[in-house]
Amino acid sequence: MLSEQEKLQICRKYDIQCPFCETTKEFFRLKRDIVRAQKTTGDGHPTEYKWGKPGFDSVDPKQFFFGVCPKCRFTGELDDAGFRQASKNIDAFRRDFAGDLLSQHLTSSATGKGLVHALGQLSEVKDPFVRVMAQFFLGIYSQCLRQRILPGNLARYYLRIAWLFRDQEKFYPGTDLEGVVGQFSNLREHWQKGIPANEEYPLIPKLTLDEADALRYARSYFERNYETLKEAKLEDELRLQQLLAEIGFRLYELTSDGEDYKKASSYFSGVLQQCLGLINDKSIVGGAVNRAKEMLEKNGERGRELRALYKKRGGSEAHAAPVEAPAKGKTKISAKSKENGNPKKQNGKEVAKTAAAKKEAAHAGGSGDKATGDEIPESFGSLDQATRQVNMLTEELTVLKNRLEAVEDDNKKWRQLAGRDMLTGLPNKTMLFNLILPKAIKQLKDSGPISCIAIGLDQVDKVNSGHGWLMGDRMLQESAKGLRKFLSDGEKLYRLDGANFALIGSMTINVARQRAADMRRRLSAASVQVDKTQLPLVSSIGVVTIERTSSGSVVDLANSIYQSLVLALYRAKGKGGNTVEVINGTKF
Repeated sequence: MLSEQEKLQICRKYDIQCPFCETTKEFFRLKRDIVRAQKTTGDGHPTEYKWGKPGFDSVDPKQFFFGVCPKCRFTGELDDAGFRQASKNIDAFRRDFAGDLLSQHLTSSATGKGLVHALGQLSEVKDPFVRVMAQFFLGIYSQCLRQRILPGNLARYYLRIAWLFRDQEKFYPGTDLEGVVGQFSNLREHWQKGIPANEEYPLIPKLTLDEADALRYARSYFERNYETLKEAKLEDELRLQQLLAEIGFRLYELTSDGEDYKKASSYFSGVLQQCLGLINDKSIVGGAVNRAKEMLEKNGERGRELRALYKKRGGSEAHAAPVEAPAKGKTKISAKSKENGNPKKQNGKEVAKTAAAKKEAAHAGGSGDKATGDEIPESFGSLDQATRQVNMLTEELTVLKNRLEAVEDDNKKWRQLAGRDMLTGLPNKTMLFNLILPKAIKQLKDSGPISCIAIGLDQVDKVNSGHGWLMGDRMLQESAKGLRKFLSDGEKLYRLDGANFALIGSMTINVARQRAADMRRRLSAASVQVDKTQLPLVSSIGVVTIERTSSGSVVDLANSIYQSLVLALYRAKGKGGNTVEVINGTKF
């Protein structure tokens, strides 16, 4: 354990008042830029740190992540300014938490018994691994006291618990891991009784006692965070999808579970599809396109590694989802083709530099009369020379055009592969909101109002809990067949994620409202049969209608419509399910 003098070399000392019981305690928070990750794995886990002070290579920065109240054990992130400065307006801070849960927490901590007391004791033991683990579970518990949970926070905490197990040999070699698991296993009954109930949990929080379990919970809460994104930029959405893919990859490395492979493969495919959409969108230029190209190459390579691992472990070729990106060479050719085919986008310096370099290369080869296609001689000298120059330019243009067509064919194949849901065979959210909806938006003036109807099966979580994931998957497959009966001519059914489906069609808001109400009524009385079990199709339904659009890009408009559709669906779920929720605004 570091002494106070050692801590002050890398930390600043803060007096922080607990916003619940108002007890004040000193905490040590890492100084800004005192440590940074030099190398990381795909899911962000730092494998090598660079400290601003020598002598701290054996110290895990996660030890300075949380501050735990010594009295009531409420736990907050030390990097969270709202937590550090809560004493300036305690009432405002407390408004984010459920009043009854806050009272129960204070009462429970005062008794010296139960979950909070037990974890609090473990957060003060000598073993630093146990101490940090207890702090993260207290952090998860404290987040569960909120009126509305923040899935992103819970996801980050579970991910760092997974990293903690990964770092055990490096930072905590003296820890008896089996003994630690035994200590926390004894608290499971306390945890189940003490964790507050909340309908917003994708999975009820639990004490995760190995890396794989922690990663599964991190993935589940990141998925919920992804579902509820509202104002995120497309690049942020891409990074979150990439993180989900990498978590799935790591899980498959640990478990060899085919479901983990399928999820990871699906997310890699989603990232590839969105990157291709960015690259091919002529309205997007500059750094975003370059970053999309880099991400395309990186995720394509990771996808190929995942597939190779799956086949090495005996995975069937027929079930190995195609996750490879277009080959790196083709990607570079595409960029070059577009650059050469659109000379207006090159500035004068770039053109001059390119021409000078090619001219120098021609002379270096000892052939002064072999001008390249990009070189513009000062004087052709004769009509024949000019004709030869035109012919060379024409031939080069033909080659570039052929290469571009080949790349576009590859991109088309990838769009088809990445836009398909593996479990149900339906087109997925990527296909709907990156291709189909943008196309419909462009045709809105001619086609008239369009509506999106999202259908969330309310009972799938209970089926998963009561009958297992395999039964839940089979229910989704059978449900997809049944939901197709609601389609009109020319419409398709899409799987958004989890137990959520959608359809899009030409409808006014009143027609969509009536149609959704009819769907809800019919589904509430329907069921699907899996083996000999009848499973109900009770559903929550959200409706969004688009009559007019602003002048924004179709990508931004499609994203705004998606956020509204998710909002409508979860409002319906929040009212107890078996309900229709309609967004009244029709301009996006």
